[in-house]
Amino acid sequence: MNQLIGAVADPARWSRAVADYAASFNAELQGAAFLSGGLEHLAEWGGEFAAQPSIHYWLQSPSSEGTPALVETGLGFETVQNYMNEMRLDDPLWLAAKTCTVPGVPSRAAAWAVTDSSKEHSQSLRRTAIYSEFLQPREITSRMLGGSYAASHPVGHLNMVICRRGSQAGFGSEDLQRFRNEFLGVQQAAWLHREMTAMRARMQGMERLMEQMPMGLLFFDTTGRLLHANARALRLCARPESRALRSLRRGTVLQSTADAGLRALFRRSLQGHSGCLELPGALLLVTLSVNDVAALGLDARAPGVAWVIMERSLDCTVAVELARQAYRLSPAEAALLLRLMQGGTPQDFADARGSRISTVRTQLSALFTKTNTQRQQELLALVARLMLLTPAEAP
Repeated sequence: MNQLIGAVADPARWSRAVADYAASFNAELQGAAFLSGGLEHLAEWGGEFAAQPSIHYWLQSPSSEGTPALVETGLGFETVQNYMNEMRLDDPLWLAAKTCTVPGVPSRAAAWAVTDSSKEHSQSLRRTAIYSEFLQPREITSRMLGGSYAASHPVGHLNMVICRRGSQAGFGSEDLQRFRNEFLGVQQAAWLHREMTAMRARMQGMERLMEQMPMGLLFFDTTGRLLHANARALRLCARPESRALRSLRRGTVLQSTADAGLRALFRRSLQGHSGCLELPGALLLVTLSVNDVAALGLDARAPGVAWVIMERSLDCTVAVELARQAYRLSPAEAALLLRLMQGGTPQDFADARGSRISTVRTQLSALFTKTNTQRQQELLALVARLMLLTPAEAP
């Protein structure tokens, strides 16, 4: 089980982990593993699985799209098609599974498992097409099929078949009990594998765009797991003073050991808000929401959060000028905004211009009103986003 969970983000390791899990039952994956809305939903899509002969194809879309997915198989796709279209109709194993999923039938367990090892099933099985055309040629002597009554998503129900071949004994009651006990964990691992693979597919091209940004850019999934950091971000995180940022590469943003300020900013991004945090070493961290990610020209279908690490030394003059025009700022207000972006304070600005601090505070209040922000950090985040939209102007 731990091997499955540890392999959800790695397609090669995942295939080995599934094979090893089947082997722990002295079995093979001569069957298949599907995620769907249940057995009937799976049967409806049987022809589609055969028409698209690639596991990679089915794992490109997340479960949020409502389609089933083939997560692993030891079968040819023509065999899958034949089974879904014809063989399942008189397969005792399929019929036994359907009795487990009849609406209204009370269940004592969250998962179910059936096998064709019993004498009754074995005798009826020998009279079917699946026995003569599939099982007998492959020397498959026993199969075990598992499913669940509950899933974290409508198309998150796993159905998985493993087989024993040759002279091995059929699956017994202990095998069925263990399969049922472990099945929800296997199902969760399969669902996570699909979501992680779909996320990686949706990010294709995004990583190249991230490398072109003049700032450090980190991209996380909605659980806080770091998916990609561009080269500039890695260099900035490597600085001695960037200890909090480096910790993000060792776990999720939302874990209890992460910096409290970073956790708070991440939660704001998940709620659709942008934020800003000043970091040691003259760095500025700006969190972008999902909508902000789309505005950068990145793939909006990839749900997640982008964090921008800016160096105060970057020229933000063009972005401030864009803000001046968009929000009709006065020259004094634009100058104050530029000074804040460069790391100055309202008092620094007042001293440099020989103005009263009360005058500068009035100008800051006008900035908040015109830009519909409430805090200085929100102002900085606004300009940072404008800088991202004008990357050619930054060194």
